[in-house]
Amino acid sequence: PQFCHPGGTDVIHPCREYQMPRIHYFVLTDSKAGKLYGTCLTVYEEFTPSSDVPQQEGGKKLYAPRVLCLLSTWPYLSSFRTYLTQLYRLATTTDLMEAPIERYILNICEEIPAPPPGAFEVRVKIMQQQIRFWAPPAQQPIPYVSVSFKSLFECLDIGNIMFTWYTLACERKVLLVSDQLSLLTVCAEILCSLLFPMKWSHLYIPVLPRSLSPMLDAPMPYLCGISRANFPYAVQDIGDETVVVDLDRNVITVGPETPDLPPIPHKRRVKLEHALEAHAGDVFWNARGLTHEQAQAIRRKGSSAATEEMHANADALWYEKISTVDDAFSLAHAPDAANMMFTDDANSGADDALAGKQSRWDAVQEAFLRFYVAMLKEYRKFLPVEANGGTSQASWRGGNSDLRFQTEDFVLSQRPDFQPFLEELTSTQQFDDFITKRIYNAGNEPDVTFFDQSIDAKKNRSVLKFKKADTNFLHAASAHKKLSNYDAVLPNRNDVPSSACSKIGVNGRPVYQYPIWPEEFDTSLFGMPRPIPKNITAEFERRIALKAKLKARTKEIRAKRSMGDDATVSSMASYYGLDS
Repeated sequence: PQFCHPGGTDVIHPCREYQMPRIHYFVLTDSKAGKLYGTCLTVYEEFTPSSDVPQQEGGKKLYAPRVLCLLSTWPYLSSFRTYLTQLYRLATTTDLMEAPIERYILNICEEIPAPPPGAFEVRVKIMQQQIRFWAPPAQQPIPYVSVSFKSLFECLDIGNIMFTWYTLACERKVLLVSDQLSLLTVCAEILCSLLFPMKWSHLYIPVLPRSLSPMLDAPMPYLCGISRANFPYAVQDIGDETVVVDLDRNVITVGPETPDLPPIPHKRRVKLEHALEAHAGDVFWNARGLTHEQAQAIRRKGSSAATEEMHANADALWYEKISTVDDAFSLAHAPDAANMMFTDDANSGADDALAGKQSRWDAVQEAFLRFYVAMLKEYRKFLPVEANGGTSQASWRGGNSDLRFQTEDFVLSQRPDFQPFLEELTSTQQFDDFITKRIYNAGNEPDVTFFDQSIDAKKNRSVLKFKKADTNFLHAASAHKKLSNYDAVLPNRNDVPSSACSKIGVNGRPVYQYPIWPEEFDTSLFGMPRPIPKNITAEFERRIALKAKLKARTKEIRAKRSMGDDATVSSMASYYGLDS
């Protein structure tokens, strides 16, 4: 309940004024770093107090909040948002629902499959609106964030995005603040994806309920988010070593006791900054009614009055735009005034995708990936022998050689300007997790293998392609264009008791209407889920079989190497057959 009501369950009370439905997300993390995503629709419905509660003066209606929550291990936040809002609208404001609400819930939970990576785009239709679910190919295991990357780049300028990312890369405490709850989770997920091949492994609560604000004093790194309404209640708990990032105002406040960050290598910083400016430098100013060139021109004039006026006008437009992010139903009709969370950045650069080029946001993700590739391109030389396919020699005392990563040797072998950051990075939990996975389970981890392949591409000598070439790593947008489309089945209208319907529609079919969202569901109306179509299940079975073949092939190659066989066949050739 506290994540559904982040403001606190102890302050929920009816109100006299009706409030528009709102959306927010939350993320729960288990002990194995698995994520459970919650999409919450908060609606205000008419509330009738019990007889022992005094009636309001003047007989005014009372409205109480009710939260509809959809939980999933898949990060389809924008798609689930659309589905929840359209389902609520269909059930409570129309006479178009031709199956009971229980069948819709069964349909989304049991009958609509999660799409296999890189194989299908599952399309769901509700209220004449099409919702799409898809995942990029398995051989491009960059963390898939099915939300708008544009949101983060509209909130923060390039400099502040780079600082926030670098702070997380060095495992400091970061607290995001916004008036809009949904923006907190969206931006937190994007920031986490920019850490690839590392993975944030500390405290992660993108929407922190008011009752959990004491966790902000935890003696460990964290990435948390808090609403501006809850911020005053958490101030006493925020440590002096916390970096506070205000998403609404593009302001970063560094706590007085925050440990200094190591200098980022100048050449790598310039390359990363130039790549971000080239692909997304205009996004921040466009959201404020200006082009990047216009903003720079005003600054170059050197007039403080003109600069202040520019910022005042830009901020006013931005605050008006951002105030609707949590609105479940956008009432704006003009494209420029539409809710910012519904901008479809998946289609950004569609022409380029058709031509086999990268989309804008693939290029942005790749810019951060290239930073890590450049910094860690020699790390495999300092892995234990076994981790690179060789054998470890038993000593005369028994046992094996050291299976630890040679951290100190690795850092000292790198360029002097790389060493401060690498010394910091190699001491983090996320690097330790990455190396552990690389040493003990490299053959079964596509993200580790993909990163190693990216390093080989950086050196212009790919494992699969011995010809030098300048190759982009990521092509999620173009891969999306090649997906087969699968139209999900509609909720089952058959075998529903006639007594369950509200009326018979003009087409002779039963109609189901709900004045308010039901407090309890009728379990007898759920029915039995229909089986997943064979073409979907066949794709999952094919991937399971290929994964088993990959494991067997990996063992075979390692066995040959252990016997001194010089013939090396890349096990990844089998892996890359997953999209064949």
